[in-house]
Amino acid sequence: MEPTKTVKRVAIYYESRLGRNDGSPLYYLQLFKRLGWEVVHFTSEDTGDLAKWGEFDLHIWVDWGEDALKEMLPYTPMSLKDKHPSVYICSDTHLGRDYRFEKALEFDYVFFNQQRAVEEFTQLHPDKKEKVFWLPHAVEPLAYPSVPTAVKKYDIGFVGYVTFRKRAEMLDRMFKEFPNFFYGQRFSRWIYGEPPDGQDAANIFKKSKIVFSTSAVDDINMRTFEALATGSFLLTEWVPTLSELFEDGKHLVTYKTMDEAVEKAKYYLEHEEEREKIAKAGMEEVLAKHTYQNRAQAVLDIISKTTL
Repeated sequence: MEPTKTVKRVAIYYESRLGRNDGSPLYYLQLFKRLGWEVVHFTSEDTGDLAKWGEFDLHIWVDWGEDALKEMLPYTPMSLKDKHPSVYICSDTHLGRDYRFEKALEFDYVFFNQQRAVEEFTQLHPDKKEKVFWLPHAVEPLAYPSVPTAVKKYDIGFVGYVTFRKRAEMLDRMFKEFPNFFYGQRFSRWIYGEPPDGQDAANIFKKSKIVFSTSAVDDINMRTFEALATGSFLLTEWVPTLSELFEDGKHLVTYKTMDEAVEKAKYYLEHEEEREKIAKAGMEEVLAKHTYQNRAQAVLDIISKTTL
């Protein structure tokens, strides 16, 4: 008789009381459930006295947005001070690097979504170098499904916030060059069990012949993975880390200037077969190597060497 398998327990900490119960925290939570783990979600409303919940095999703090982290900043559950391992998955270091770096010091393992944050943090805290890692953004395929038969309604599609002047100027240029351009600010509001809205990011991507993307900082954004997963062609701004994950011209196409972006957009709108071949290869690559399941497994592989 095989021994009874013990169900592992994970505590996931992130703020969901600000109208944001989406994105990577929710994806990690649902992923661990699918893997058979018992998952308990904690927010800043919890007092820190978690004894009633029993022991956890893993504590994961997911930093999701500047607003949410500020709510969570004063809150460090007592369990994280004497229970291990504790993991900090940190995004958006360009929106408050100092207090994110300070928070990172409280954890056994730190995973930054931006590679340059790893370099900056380890320069400041060289003693933490062995426990700090780059964990790129990823995609949840259930939130961004591919639909090969989707009707391409827009020549160019973009989803994101215009929070930087450079981005506003780039979008203005694209509007002028391509009248059939869709711009939206709504990211996926997808929640397990509920169908996505028709204007959610996944639907916009699927309806676009070309998904246009810019980077707020010189690192890979979430839209890179999400757009590719829907099976649409991605034209994205070149960033240094992109070549470590994807092959330019095979999985996606990059640009360094707006003139180049316009030139390449016009070319691939006219060459549908070539465009769709790249889109298909990009989708296959991201679904094979860059899902949240891939990322969670990378985290578990790293910490299991010494703890799990």
